[in-house]
Amino acid sequence: MATNGRNRRLEPAYKQHAVVDDAYGVVLDVEVITGEINEGQIILDRLDTVAAMTGTTIKTATADAGYAYAKVFAGMEQREIEAVIPAKAEPIRSPVPMRRFRYDAKHDTLKCPRGKMLKAGRAVKHGRFFASRAVDCRHCHMSRLCLSKGRVNKAVVLGDDYPALLRARRRRERWSDDDRALYQRHRWRSEGYHGEAKTWHGLSRAIRRGLANMKIQAYLKAAAGNLKRLGSAFLSLFRLVFSQEVTRAAHIVSDKQITLHLVC
Repeated sequence: MATNGRNRRLEPAYKQHAVVDDAYGVVLDVEVITGEINEGQIILDRLDTVAAMTGTTIKTATADAGYAYAKVFAGMEQREIEAVIPAKAEPIRSPVPMRRFRYDAKHDTLKCPRGKMLKAGRAVKHGRFFASRAVDCRHCHMSRLCLSKGRVNKAVVLGDDYPALLRARRRRERWSDDDRALYQRHRWRSEGYHGEAKTWHGLSRAIRRGLANMKIQAYLKAAAGNLKRLGSAFLSLFRLVFSQEVTRAAHIVSDKQITLHLVC
């Protein structure tokens, strides 16, 4: 089950993830999953698969904001891949947002806006609790804004690989013109492939039910798209060779005309 908007109801869906070559638009990998699986669980495995299949080292990867998770940025840092992915802005649900807290990765501590320490506590599914001491919050003038109703201390959850997410947000603010141009290229190179699949090859709807059948449909679409790109490449090569032959023939004719002129 999935939805493409928070104000819309959940409905059965599949998600297709594709890896597209930047130079020629060749589809290198396709994976189809159910709509309930998060995008962040897929992208790193797909990059590893493409790197192993092609025998090349991936230097840069682009993706839309749907893949902007801390674990994705951390995984790309470990693989030494430059991630051109627009990091999501922090959702502000409190008068004292999380960005005002300072995390020290070396000492694994968190500082509140007033400089008080929050120490790491118990682990949860995707992170850990950090909590302050009640005595530190008791006399703080920000406590009425910072603390939830009924609480005597501040407790927040930091997701795993939170430092990688912070670095990604800072990089996003310093994107160069080349980075912006590369992401614009992603919009028509990668997203354009999905648009082509939906518009021209019927991938907007599942022809048959079941994940296995949906994978077959996606694989056939990828094969058709690559055949179209192969045909375009052959046509470009033919035009290049034909233009060279025409130029060569023109030079031969010109040489003959000059020779005949000299004989006369």
